[in-house]
Order: sequence, then structure tokens, then C-alpha cells
Amino acid sequence: MIELWKGLIFGIILSFIIGPVFFALIQTSIEKGFKAGAFMALGVSMSDSLYIFLTFSGVSKLTENIQLKFFLGMAGALIMIGFGLHSILKPIPKKGLNMDAMNSNSYLRKILKGFMLNSLNPFLWIFWLGVAGLVTIEMEYNFDQASLFYIGVIGMVLTMDIVKSYMATRLRMIITPHFMRIMNRGVGIVLILFGLRLIYYAFEIKSLI
Repeated sequence: MIELWKGLIFGIILSFIIGPVFFALIQTSIEKGFKAGAFMALGVSMSDSLYIFLTFSGVSKLTENIQLKFFLGMAGALIMIGFGLHSILKPIPKKGLNMDAMNSNSYLRKILKGFMLNSLNPFLWIFWLGVAGLVTIEMEYNFDQASLFYIGVIGMVLTMDIVKSYMATRLRMIITPHFMRIMNRGVGIVLILFGLRLIYYAFEIKSLI
């Protein structure tokens, strides 16, 4: 079970990495409530699980194709910029938050949002490839040991994201339309900056062709 504990510790460290998903999760939790944030966190974990499966099973060799990396980077950048512009331009309700507006369909959208924001970041390929190398080469884990390690990582990251969502909803009492407008613009700018960084990364990769 030592592999599981190592995975839990690694997951704690990973959960403190601040990226575009972090800001989007906090924004969603404040605007739509704890359940919406939790479902978005679930989508993020599903995306991470897919990356883990692909990298550990050897499909990661596809990323050796430089042109594929370029298009992946551009796609991720455009999606993030799109989310950023939407966050900046979307109207703010004059009466503040409407916590009763959620339904099962919007929960599904939150899962998809978390999945897409996380999946379309090509840096995750590099990250999970690095973890796969750590697990298979340095730690020399077999399949069962690696499975315990990854279960610990994903379980802890999901738990920490749900905690972040819960803590964010505690701020609802001080949320006003003006605060929401500032928050949305801030989140939008952050997402756009991450998107522009991915464009730079994509063209840097393309220069190697």
C-alpha cells in the first residue's frame, strides 16, 4: 500500500499547481454553487484519468509527432481564449447570484467544461509523460503498483478540488454583481494569457519541423 500513500502525497502537491482550471473552478463554484464546482472537478479528474491511461499504456508515442503537437497546442489555445472571452463578455445578473438555476443538464455541461479545459492543455501531455517515466523507470512499478499510485493521485486531486469548490462557495455572502464582474474579467484575462502562452508554445514547437 506504500504506492497508494505516495500517490496521495503526490496528489496533494499537484493540487496546489495553479493553472487555468484552478481559476475556472473557483469562478464556477462562486457563481453556480458547490455542486457545479464539484461536477467540474469530476470532469477534470476524468480528463486526468484519460491522460494517465494514454501515457502509461504507450499511446503517448503519438506526441512524438511535432506537427500533432502544434495543432494540439493551437486547439487548446483557441479553446482557452474562447472561454476567456466568454467570461469577460457574459452578462452579470443585476440581482447577483441565482443559486437555484442549476439542473441536471448544466451539471453535465460543467463536467464537459472541466474535461475540455483540462484536456486541451498540451502541457498536460508533457506532465503525465513525465509522471509515467517516473513511475516506470525510477520507481520501477509494475502495473498493479502503478495503478495504486495513480488511484492515490487522482483521488487526492479530486478531493482537494472539491474542497476548493466548497471553500469558494463560502464567499457567496460577500458576492455582489460588481464583484462578479471584476472576478469574471480577471478569470477571463488569466485564461486568455494561458491561451496566448500556448500559442507561443505551439509556434515554438512548429519551428522544430
